[in-house]
Amino acid sequence: MSFYRTYRPQLIDEIDNVHVREQVASLLQKDVSELPHAYLLTGPKGAGKTTTARILAKLYNCEHRSKKTGPCGTCQMCTSIANGTNMDVLEIDAASNRGIDEIRELRDRIALASIGGGYKIYIIDEVHMLTTEAFNALLKTLEEPPKHAVFILATTDAQKVPATIKSRCISIVFRKASDEELLHALKKIVTKEKIAITDDALQFIATEADGAFRDAVKFLEQVSFSKEKITIDTITDLFSSSGDDIVSQFLDTLSKKDEKAAFALIEKLASESKDIKGFITDVLHTLQQMLVTLGKGEAVLGWDKTSVQHASHCFIDAYGMLRNSPIAELPLELAVLEYFNQGTALTPQQLMQPKPTGMPQVAAMQPKKREVGEMPSPVAAEHSEIPAKKLDESFTVEKLQEYWKDIIEALKPFNHSVAGVMRSARAKEIRGDVLIIETQYKFHQERLSEVNVRDMLSTVLKKLFGVQVKVEVVLVEK
Repeated sequence: MSFYRTYRPQLIDEIDNVHVREQVASLLQKDVSELPHAYLLTGPKGAGKTTTARILAKLYNCEHRSKKTGPCGTCQMCTSIANGTNMDVLEIDAASNRGIDEIRELRDRIALASIGGGYKIYIIDEVHMLTTEAFNALLKTLEEPPKHAVFILATTDAQKVPATIKSRCISIVFRKASDEELLHALKKIVTKEKIAITDDALQFIATEADGAFRDAVKFLEQVSFSKEKITIDTITDLFSSSGDDIVSQFLDTLSKKDEKAAFALIEKLASESKDIKGFITDVLHTLQQMLVTLGKGEAVLGWDKTSVQHASHCFIDAYGMLRNSPIAELPLELAVLEYFNQGTALTPQQLMQPKPTGMPQVAAMQPKKREVGEMPSPVAAEHSEIPAKKLDESFTVEKLQEYWKDIIEALKPFNHSVAGVMRSARAKEIRGDVLIIETQYKFHQERLSEVNVRDMLSTVLKKLFGVQVKVEVVLVEK
């Protein structure tokens, strides 16, 4: 049996989340008949909501309930609830049973008395997934429940639970577990399983779990198969995790504006099949800590508030791109380019200014002779101030596709990341004075559809081809 099931808390005093343990323990002050008939457990995944729901179920049906410690954990009712075989405790996954028919069926069954003569407990997990109609049906049941029925609703998204439902429940809020609480839970398992692990490795697991008891225990179980003493190196090798050292090195390259070193580290991450998503998360965690430090008036070597803020935005964008990116490290590379462009990217107005005296002019370079009606080279057009003109037959999709690489190069002074995104896009058609650009990736469409980016594209097209054109970006199937 897995660690998480074996060492799942069974009694009130075994709940590792101190705040939740105190709330549940306060219920012991009243007789069972005086306890609430509905609870709403809210909080992040893996925080112990289902575990606490089962302990609450024992609180109502335990044969030897104590006013000091609560359920005994050893009677037939307690053991059957722990094993998931108690006929009076029904667990429902609202994500799979979210319709009104399922709730109506539940409502019809509520009228039946419990088999053991105690309380019928209904645990509804991810309750926010219920439809509006299902919530309305549930509300009627919560308003007038049978005396033998108790509802325990659990959710990771409390905002989606109607206020009318919340108002009829006692709320128990689960916060992310602290590192101390996670370490306390992990050390109990380490002791009982006689696992050889260093303190810093255990701390690493607690940090990586991000406040989730379930994730921490699963993490520990996976590394417990190691035949040698578990260290941080053991963990990073096993899970392709980047580790704190490379995160520090990476942020150091950003603070020193060392683009070459930053890309070398990304290449190393990719070649070693490291977890890019985890790496970006670690970078953001570190940036958040740096921002807090700077906010307190303390110094961070090589960083100020503006640079930390800009870097955070870059890597948040990269994190959002990960789901749709065909290349795992590409969003990270684009984020680096975006960061190094800070303060150096030219505005459209700056780019449209005449070239400084002394720069080579294309007009003096004897450009090749063109046939009548042939489209001018974008490179030549970039240096010759062609006045804006109405779209005509010479501005075609075919010409745009032919000179697409030149368009991308012309975009780089504006924004490197936009230029990179344009590599996976292409001109689709021209409708009047509107150029339709298509891309296969939603996050590329969203990026190119930003108002400032579309203005940027229009400016470059005017500079290169002498036409005033609007830009729209559409998504096409792969």
